[in-house]
Amino acid sequence: MVMMRCLMLSLAHHQNSLHRSMGNVTGSAGGQSHPGLCSYGHLTSCCLGWRNVDGVCQPVCMQPCSNGVCVRPDKCACSKGFKGALCDEDVNECGLVRRPCSQRCMNTHGSYRCYCEPGYALGTDGYTCYSEPACSTPRCQFGCQMERGGVVLCLCPPGLHLAADNKTCEDVDECQQSSDVCPLRRTCRNTFGSFVCVCQDGFVMGTLEGSVQCRDKNECLTGTHRCSRHAQCVNTDGSYTCQCRDSFHGDGRTCWPRKAPQSKTHMYYNYKLSRRSKPLKPSS
Repeated sequence: MVMMRCLMLSLAHHQNSLHRSMGNVTGSAGGQSHPGLCSYGHLTSCCLGWRNVDGVCQPVCMQPCSNGVCVRPDKCACSKGFKGALCDEDVNECGLVRRPCSQRCMNTHGSYRCYCEPGYALGTDGYTCYSEPACSTPRCQFGCQMERGGVVLCLCPPGLHLAADNKTCEDVDECQQSSDVCPLRRTCRNTFGSFVCVCQDGFVMGTLEGSVQCRDKNECLTGTHRCSRHAQCVNTDGSYTCQCRDSFHGDGRTCWPRKAPQSKTHMYYNYKLSRRSKPLKPSS
């Protein structure tokens, strides 16, 4: 009983010591914190649930954050317009108690668009509808304005453009308009009335040097590569390569054992053996 109590006291002292050492690490370097960095005695390394990426401890989310960034182990911070544990649920802004539009609201993936009742026009802010008594919109999908000579011109919200019928509005594909609409390592994905920038294949969203960026996925570290078990995975920027080990050959995804080279003595022995086992021709 005494030994058990001593053991419990020793474990409690060790946990308190570890907690103090973690606090010293996160509170060092001139008041700047280093999340995910733990000190185990004289050894300092990334805490459980974190991994070392180019000298920086990054959190690990076992399931990727669809529209957000991993900020803590298995904890996602969602981008605006998304919710859920994995940021894979759209927020219906039009269904909120405090509606974002002065009149009509149309929900889109990760965002929303405002439009107006007949007789009103959407303001330049994209949210407010202004009365235009001289303009009637029974033939316009969203809004209108009166031109010179009493001509009615149909208008579209931001992210949409007037269709060929001059009445309805069509989506503007921002991804086709410009090749550099998204920053480096991101690709453009069009949505109705807007667009989103997602990480390219081989990259994941994460914090790097204090900012949210798309960093290399490192398939070799995460185990998501398709290399043979007889091959070595070599990580590259945004991808990886597979190299068969010395005693195997192949393309890296499939490796076969190499045949050991035969000595001249062994080759001569096999030759004599094949001659001896060759069937004799019957004499005439």
